[in-house]
Amino acid sequence: MAEYRTRAIVLRHLDYGESDRLVHLYCETLGRVSALAKGARRSKRRFPGTLEIFTVAELRIVDPPRASLMRLESAKQVSSYEGLVNDLGRYAIACQFLEVLDRLTGDREANPEFFAFAIGVLDVLREEEPDRLLALMVQTKTLGRLGYRPLFANCTQCGDAITLSMPRVGFSPRHGGAVCPNCAGDETLAVSPRVLLGLEQGLRSPLRERDQLGFAEADVKRAEGLLDRFYRFQIGLELKSAEFVREALAAKLLGGAHRPDPALS
Repeated sequence: MAEYRTRAIVLRHLDYGESDRLVHLYCETLGRVSALAKGARRSKRRFPGTLEIFTVAELRIVDPPRASLMRLESAKQVSSYEGLVNDLGRYAIACQFLEVLDRLTGDREANPEFFAFAIGVLDVLREEEPDRLLALMVQTKTLGRLGYRPLFANCTQCGDAITLSMPRVGFSPRHGGAVCPNCAGDETLAVSPRVLLGLEQGLRSPLRERDQLGFAEADVKRAEGLLDRFYRFQIGLELKSAEFVREALAAKLLGGAHRPDPALS
């Protein structure tokens, strides 16, 4: 019987049978797995506070032969992000992030580097004031880390660099990114080159420095729409949490001082 010891992030859990709990995890050395915690609902001593969403724990997991589910034998809390549930904005962004981990990572595909990135995202969400620009950049960076990186700095058709001196350029969900004026077609979504280059800068910058991207509120909304279409065309899904995030942060598109929407001025 194979046995594993690994750190993991609790993505979600479900009641299973009369006293068990099925826990969905993203593990440092196993990738995404599901494991059955026997008796977890009946006894709090075996898994004290370790099976809640956002918790990072050190686990011992066994994989019994001929069993359909792995089994969670023990768990010791490493970090608690329970404070995320006390702030609606932080909670919404964190839920969306875990949805992406749950839906876009491969079953039992270990990626320790991405696991470290995920822990870093939770650290930022615990400390930063939440806003929709933060949610947007968490999603954009996560896509890049998982190999679904949208192309913002160069035309996806001819490869020419997108520059601020260009007139309004485009974004093609079908082609996965930016389209220069010469290559734009009927399906291209018009967008300012400043937005695309801001997203490119955001991919290369820490999340805590998002205010330096120079986005106005209209830019955040436009970028959200581009990313929604990218998900549908390139990945074939719509995030269930997207509307929840926007409702939770309806009045907070940007952090810091309020910036007026230029379209309304």
